[in-house]
Order: sequence, then C-alpha cells, then structure tokens
Amino acid sequence: MTTSEIGNDITFKKQLGLNYEIDQQYVGLKMKENNILSFNFRVPEDLKDEVESYFKRFKLGEPILVDIGGTGDMRCEFKGVSPVIKSKDKLDYYFLSVTLQEDKQYNPLEEEKCETCSGCGFH
Repeated sequence: MTTSEIGNDITFKKQLGLNYEIDQQYVGLKMKENNILSFNFRVPEDLKDEVESYFKRFKLGEPILVDIGGTGDMRCEFKGVSPVIKSKDKLDYYFLSVTLQEDKQYNPLEEEKCETCSGCGFH
C-alpha cells in the first residue's frame, strides 16, 4: 500500500494492545455534535458476538484509539454500546452501535507520556 492509499479496515485499540480490526464494509460512521462519533455495525451472525464482546470490555470514559484505513489514530473516549438487534428481513444481519467522543484537544505533555512504551498513544 502506498502512503496515499486508504486501507479497507478500521482498527479499534484498547489499552494493553487489545485491538479489534474489522472491514469497513460492515461499519457506517456518523458524526454528531460535540465530536460524538457513532460507529454503526451491520454484521453477519458469525461476527456478531465478536464485535459485541470486544466493546463490552470498555468502561464509560475509557480511552480508545481508532484508525480508519491506516490514516492514523484518533484519540476518543468510549461513551457506550447499544444492544444487538437482528435484521427483520430474511438476511441474517445484526446491528450494533458504538458511541465514542473524539478528544480533539488532547495533547500530552512530555512528562505525561508512558515511560515503558514507545508512543502507545494512550499517554
């Protein structure tokens, strides 16, 4: 991939390296007021539990990094996850929404950065 190309995956990054990568075809993104991001998942049955269990590990206000297509990490705070809803048509798809708030003002001081890692992005 050249530096000008955007990839097809979205990677959600929890502290301690617990990452979840998913193809963009399953995710829609809506931006709302106050830097609120709504990631709307439409996934087949075989991905439903995987997506839901990953986001249920988060606590309200916990930091999360999001990398859309390899464009770089956006620092956000976790705001919540909706219940899983099965589609009403004959296709076996499931819907789930994850709400994050982008932290556009965060700029850590040098002394706040983690001394044990090399720019993990959470500090």
